[in-house]
Amino acid sequence: MKPVTNLRLLSVITLASSSLIFSACEKKAAEATEGAQAEQAVDTLDSLTDELIVQLNQYADIVLTVKDTATAEEAVTNLNTVADAITAIAARLDKIELPDEAANIAVDEKMKTASMAIKQKMQTVGEIMSNQEVAAILIPALQNFGKRMAEQEKVFMRFGSQKNKAPQQQPAPAATPSATPSAAPATEAPAAETPAPAAPTAEAATPATPATPAPAAE
Repeated sequence: MKPVTNLRLLSVITLASSSLIFSACEKKAAEATEGAQAEQAVDTLDSLTDELIVQLNQYADIVLTVKDTATAEEAVTNLNTVADAITAIAARLDKIELPDEAANIAVDEKMKTASMAIKQKMQTVGEIMSNQEVAAILIPALQNFGKRMAEQEKVFMRFGSQKNKAPQQQPAPAATPSATPSAAPATEAPAAETPAPAAPTAEAATPATPATPAPAAE
């Protein structure tokens, strides 16, 4: 067995030290990358609007894939997934600070352009809804989608230019009850539990895009 010389021992120590240094550098580089990614992941009105537009386009694509009852049922599940994604975006949007008017106007323009493109894409939706069996499946799903979007309206209405937003109407005062009770109203005939769905137009199936980044079913 060869004796370990000082030179050999020094080379072993140097190699071990180099490995430690490289490991430390790699760790710092990884931490720096993670920090940069975290910094880039900060939500802004502009970035969240971009995510919202992606989901709205996904909404349109899902509807346009419907060809029959099987694909209509699949679309129902996929529309719920999009609604979940938009709900999550709204929750993140609710946490950011209000931007200045210039940023709000820029977002309004972005949403207006996106809305026009989506409506153009949805021109053929009337053909899809002409199938009564498909419409019976898809219309309730679209109504549910619109209802879920309406639940997020309060968040979305905080953003976008405030100039064109109409003030909230005050509720009408309740009528003063008469001292003499009126006759009981006639009993109305109950409506059918499942009304036959009418084939909506392309515009009806397209989520409206107001001056704020809020998708709402028309």
